[in-house]
Amino acid sequence: MSGLLVFITIAFLTLSSPGPGVLFTVTNSINYGVRTALFGIIGLIIGMFVIAVISASGVGLIITSNPTIFTVLKFIGAFYLMYLGYKNFVKTSPSQDLLDTETSEKTVRKSKLFYQGLFASLLNPKTIVFFIALFPQFIDIKEKIINQFLILSLTFCLIGFLIHLVYANFSSIFKEKMLSGNNFARLNKISGCIFFILAVLLIVQ
Repeated sequence: MSGLLVFITIAFLTLSSPGPGVLFTVTNSINYGVRTALFGIIGLIIGMFVIAVISASGVGLIITSNPTIFTVLKFIGAFYLMYLGYKNFVKTSPSQDLLDTETSEKTVRKSKLFYQGLFASLLNPKTIVFFIALFPQFIDIKEKIINQFLILSLTFCLIGFLIHLVYANFSSIFKEKMLSGNNFARLNKISGCIFFILAVLLIVQ
């Protein structure tokens, strides 16, 4: 029980730290509202769970122990973050985005955010390293390992979902102020630049 509490604490601190996923959620919440941003969050969380399964299956160990595969994944993930950064950077007006959420394209927008969130999680090899390093610390080899991995994975994903939901709702509170005047364009340019910085850090670290 104490081990699980330690795991929850580490997961909370890790997931609460601002990163690509948090920035993705905050930006979507401001641009499209919490309900639509929720689809992006679901994509992120499902991606996290898939990564956890990969880490537990042993495939993650193969990826992290092979420099070529790991480097390729790093660059793919970095370029995807750059793509998200570019999409944010070129947005200058909220009117079209808000209009899209009220038309027949609403479903397309939600599915687009879902896949963006999914790929943002899947294309970050550092997540695999994190799971491989963290999970064994809380595994009892005397018990069924698969069940323990499943519990830890679901716990991690649940905490992640709740934290992103808080970020989304908190961002939505200040939405009107952020969309007024030139704030929208500035905000998206700032978030776009941050995505670019995160992409560079993913490559060089």
